[in-house]
Amino acid sequence: MTGLADAWRGGATERGFSMALGRLGDPQDGRCVMLVCCDAEGQPRALLSFVPWGADGLSLDLMRRDRDADNGLFEFMVLELIRRADELGVTQISLNFAMFRAVFERGSRLGAGPVLRLWHSLLTFFSRWWQIESLYRANAKYRPIWEPRFLLYAQSTDLPRIALASARAEGFLEVPRLSARPHHGCPGSRR
Repeated sequence: MTGLADAWRGGATERGFSMALGRLGDPQDGRCVMLVCCDAEGQPRALLSFVPWGADGLSLDLMRRDRDADNGLFEFMVLELIRRADELGVTQISLNFAMFRAVFERGSRLGAGPVLRLWHSLLTFFSRWWQIESLYRANAKYRPIWEPRFLLYAQSTDLPRIALASARAEGFLEVPRLSARPHHGCPGSRR
């Protein structure tokens, strides 16, 4: 399945998952759960990978599908997992971390204040490039219980470093890497 998952990958940088394990099918990850959906001919068309979350929970790690597969396949798979959760001994499922959920939920309502409306507009604008609003909408259709997350820091001067590290972890910012190419010297240099 890992070969298909690699073939179905959308691009060089995968974005949108705050909880990515970073590997698939590793024997050390014995409690991971992988759902594979096959078509009528028995050909795999999509997979979902979940990592353990506490003693009886699963957290979504990876979503991949054949680009020619039907839309709605992931939704079908998530609903099947929810339907069969008792069989697996699963009592809670986390689909992903939807940043700024409250802004999307309340920012477009009548009566939203000017600051909230501005914040909503900015996030909607940036959602064209980053999956901010789409992650919220992808989760909202399941009518989940939203659990807030908090960012703790010692002093406000730490915030730029925290923001940079978060952007890198989410794939929003790529840091150039130095390659280990052989050194042939600069033109005109002496050895």
